[in-house]
Amino acid sequence: MRDFHQLQQQFAQHLKNPETCAPPPDLESRRMAIYRDLFFNNILGFLGNGFPVLQSLYEQDQWLKLCRTFYHQHHCRSPYFVDISKEFVEFLANEYQVVSSDPPFLAELAHYEWVELAISTSKDDLSGDYWDGEGEYHRVQVSELAWVLSYQFPVHRICPDFQPLQASGPYFFVVCRDNQDQVCFTEIDQVNAFMLNHIEQQGPLQFDTLLSAMEQAMPQFPPQQLHQQVKQAVESLLQKQVLLTNS
Repeated sequence: MRDFHQLQQQFAQHLKNPETCAPPPDLESRRMAIYRDLFFNNILGFLGNGFPVLQSLYEQDQWLKLCRTFYHQHHCRSPYFVDISKEFVEFLANEYQVVSSDPPFLAELAHYEWVELAISTSKDDLSGDYWDGEGEYHRVQVSELAWVLSYQFPVHRICPDFQPLQASGPYFFVVCRDNQDQVCFTEIDQVNAFMLNHIEQQGPLQFDTLLSAMEQAMPQFPPQQLHQQVKQAVESLLQKQVLLTNS
């Protein structure tokens, strides 16, 4: 068993990095080549499907090099294919050393593209209720299927014809999966981002409690004006199912 385990390790290391790790002895080179291509092309397919905008910014050889670097260097913690995109995002954010061919927004754009998959496959259960648009709402909470995001680059606009070299943010977004399992991104301003983060941190909040917190955070606004703005924002976010009611 020990010899078999060593054989498995050598086989896996060769597949991940064939240039520096020799294959196990007595294995036909043609068969090893099939395995090498099969494993890497699977990873390549998942990354291409998960990050189409990011891939479009690279020449083919540069994209292959980036994917191979991830394949060679990163130790995935999850055995599930659906988590490959998450592992790639974590690799770019925490391990990868950027090179001259990489855009400065590499990690942010990858995260922005991954979020849609993460939300669409989330298994989180909702602890609040959808608002019917007419009834009273006494307490509100952020949906477990809604995330508030912040980036320094305008990741929602990046494409081959628009690749900013300098950060100009922050840019705020909320992404939410509704009761029809549709994922929607909405750009929001700093005030709404603050409000959503406050609700998320404090848990379900009475509307009056939320309003008091907003008044303290933004004393420059007249109370009546702020009250109306907060009410409109809350009801808009309830309609988009970013917020839920909690009685």
